[in-house]
Amino acid sequence: MKLDEAVLLKLPKGCEIIDVTPLGLSENCDTVRIKAQLPDGSIVRFFEKSSTGQHGHEPMRAHYESESTLYRFIPDNVPPPIALVTYQSDPTRHSFLMEFVDMIDDELPGPESLMQTIALLHRESAGQSPTGQFGFPVDTKFAHLTTPNCWDSSWESWWKQHMKMVFDREARERGARNQEEEDLVSFYLDKAIPRYIAPLESDGRSVQPTLLHTDLWPGNVKFKLDNETVCIFDANAMWGHNEMELGLIANPRYPLGEAYIEEYWKHIPVSEPEEDADSRVIMYMVRHQACLASVYPDDLKLRDVWTGNIRILLEGYILEEQMKAKISAADAQPPLHIIELEQHRLDEAMA
Repeated sequence: MKLDEAVLLKLPKGCEIIDVTPLGLSENCDTVRIKAQLPDGSIVRFFEKSSTGQHGHEPMRAHYESESTLYRFIPDNVPPPIALVTYQSDPTRHSFLMEFVDMIDDELPGPESLMQTIALLHRESAGQSPTGQFGFPVDTKFAHLTTPNCWDSSWESWWKQHMKMVFDREARERGARNQEEEDLVSFYLDKAIPRYIAPLESDGRSVQPTLLHTDLWPGNVKFKLDNETVCIFDANAMWGHNEMELGLIANPRYPLGEAYIEEYWKHIPVSEPEEDADSRVIMYMVRHQACLASVYPDDLKLRDVWTGNIRILLEGYILEEQMKAKISAADAQPPLHIIELEQHRLDEAMA
């Protein structure tokens, strides 16, 4: 298999290509491993993924920009990116070239190993957004679907705009929702976001834009061959509230869950108000589940999954409102001794 000249130009000068091996690791792009010999006789390997057309350029650019940004903060845990390439022989083909990293395929890093790595990314990148805002400079992907990005100084505002896009896209991919499902979407956007996301930026609190991977399902997380260093890849990054990363971790679809979330809290403090933490994780999990429902429109149960979690939020919201109403009604009642005095006065007047 012959490499394109544009790819060769990004490899070390004077290297000799020994082998190019197709790997077939993705349904959405072509993947190859490149083995080369340097002038000093040492052997180096590279990994290239490529695709054609505009729908090929978008994911290559998204992964290149995402992983180049992650690499700035956790270079030991991301395959070193090299270049975003447009082929000379076929200008419609684009590729992302990086160093090849050997990994262990059949072992998922445990809570301590994985969440220490994610906490390191979040800790090192917090407050380092290039604009000081939430978002990302290029559109990214969720599987084959485009995720538009913009910049916003408010996390609540960014999240509402993003989730409206997610819900609208889900309806386009799967078809119209029934009235109950539409009511749940309206509740999420108009009630749940002000209740569970807005307090992060209320009463003197603020959120630091933090770099997120956003797609930490087990297929994108592996140990290097030392069986100690975690390597994460295939990022579709963004600058957001660090706890958004936990939405996927909490999804029962994956063998992650509570143990991984508890480990994360050992390294990164829970955002205030702390009592809303569990509800915020559900808010973020809904995003991931609605995106999955868009990617797999023929899987009928996936819409039920994310709408079911909004129902959980709704039930909690209703209970809170009922409790507020009871407290308000109790506060409106005059003190007991006033009631007793008034009753005594009435009794005397009628005597």
